[in-house]
Amino acid sequence: MKTRIITGLVLIAIILPCVIIGNIPFQVLVGIVAGAAVFEMLSICDRPKANIYLYPLVGVFVFYSLFFMNSLMISTEIIMVYLITLLACSMFDNGMNFHRLCYYFTAGVLIAMGLHMIYQLRLTYGVEYLIILALATFGTDTGAYFAGMMFGKHKLNPRLSPKKTIEGSIGGMLFGTVLSVAYGAYIQVNIPLTLLIAVCLILTITGQIGDLTFSSIKRTFEVKDYSQLLPGHGGVLDRFDSILFNAMVFGLLLHFIAMAVI
Repeated sequence: MKTRIITGLVLIAIILPCVIIGNIPFQVLVGIVAGAAVFEMLSICDRPKANIYLYPLVGVFVFYSLFFMNSLMISTEIIMVYLITLLACSMFDNGMNFHRLCYYFTAGVLIAMGLHMIYQLRLTYGVEYLIILALATFGTDTGAYFAGMMFGKHKLNPRLSPKKTIEGSIGGMLFGTVLSVAYGAYIQVNIPLTLLIAVCLILTITGQIGDLTFSSIKRTFEVKDYSQLLPGHGGVLDRFDSILFNAMVFGLLLHFIAMAVI
């Protein structure tokens, strides 16, 4: 626990200034996270291991989506190019069966879209929206931990995460919603209060889905953590799994809200 807390404080001390300052420090931070995420995504593959050419292939897709797509959404064309390239590679890569092909595509798109949304939220909407996202996501994690510890009796999904409980999940949803809505209302974010409550509540639910999604991947590959890059936390994908998923959801919700206003 001590190592986990120290690592968490160091991460906050590094990440928060980069997010607030934006520009090059934020770009460097997101780039490092992207590189680590691609490495972890492929390095957990075993029996057989991912071929070395896949690291630059997935990396190019993620970095291009991250820094060369100026709109809020990643274009369908670049996703199609990525899929076609993987399908072509599977014809010559004996270690890429259909299940492995699906993993490379799904995990690559999830990482690319999540990081792209985080980057675009900072550029388009500002740091306040990233704070709302973080409060809804990490507030849910914190609330679920303590609520589960005090009241947890019924397992949420023992197949994917034996320690998570329904009571913890509900407690996390309440805590994450209150935190993010309170902050959004305090800064007078440009979203009507009723919509803000709905958005934040959805994020507390989808954040848990994201966490379980990445847990499912680890179960499939029979690993406890994606890596040991962050002492006490595992890897980058272990620490930022739910926020990657939630960034994608938050971006979609903001897109729908903007379309409704128009």
